[in-house]
Amino acid sequence: MKEKPSPFFAYRYLVTPASKQRTITQEISKSKEVLIRDFIEKLATTPKSEWTRGKKRYLFYGSQHFNNIYIIKYAKESNENIYLEGDDDITIKRIKETKFVYLFIDTQHQVILLERNQTVFGSIDYAISVLADFFREYMQEFDYVVNIYPLVSRKKFWNYVDNADQIFELTLQMNAPNMPFFGHEDTREVLQKIKDTTNNEEFDLSFKNKEGNLIIIKEALGSWIEYVREIGGRYILKFSTNGVLDTKTSESDTAKTYITRKKNEKYDDEELENIKTKLEIMNKLENRDDDEESQE
Repeated sequence: MKEKPSPFFAYRYLVTPASKQRTITQEISKSKEVLIRDFIEKLATTPKSEWTRGKKRYLFYGSQHFNNIYIIKYAKESNENIYLEGDDDITIKRIKETKFVYLFIDTQHQVILLERNQTVFGSIDYAISVLADFFREYMQEFDYVVNIYPLVSRKKFWNYVDNADQIFELTLQMNAPNMPFFGHEDTREVLQKIKDTTNNEEFDLSFKNKEGNLIIIKEALGSWIEYVREIGGRYILKFSTNGVLDTKTSESDTAKTYITRKKNEKYDDEELENIKTKLEIMNKLENRDDDEESQE
């Protein structure tokens, strides 16, 4: 029987220098693109890698790779009780479980598809924050910083704006420039000047109107909003519709697609091409398909 497709949510990882000045470590190391690619490739080709955050242990099992696409099984170790029948009573045996989700990573476009499975990670936001810390710890050795941002759906943000009766707040969180050919050129230039002056890792813009009379139009703020939505960042939008207050964020608007998961067997060539296509679609905002009814 064919497996039911699983939901996969889209993210982009961005790598920026930790310091304004290029360090000796960076001078003698490979480029940041090659460093992170090599790290991801190692995860995808090594039978088992592990990492600990706090008291929790996370496991990464290499599965498959082709071209610039890497497939990794991402697991969290947990302790579970199983109940066994005995002659006189029911006995309890404690076992370690390592249920996993799939990670599909495109190192050419810096796009990640993460499978959502609440029996493994109760929150997909938590799963991605652990992954970001894992990447970040590795790249800190070379004086680089890693952030992972949700890639939002194509239409939802402007639908919220167009249908809102009142808008109270819009906050945009933007990574320092990382991908030279994405986003509006003027926006990238401003963000680069800020980075050069302050050595910031992120840049936040916040617009508020307590009376709910905030105006958001594409001609005025569009390039900043599109930078967040296309390249990767976060937005927070507070508004009311029909008298009901609501808050939407990038996390509640993350674009997703559906891909059949494998239990033990490998993906065949046709399935790998499908995964590659899905990753490429998520790269560009105008191509993202967030159809929740899609079961491809």
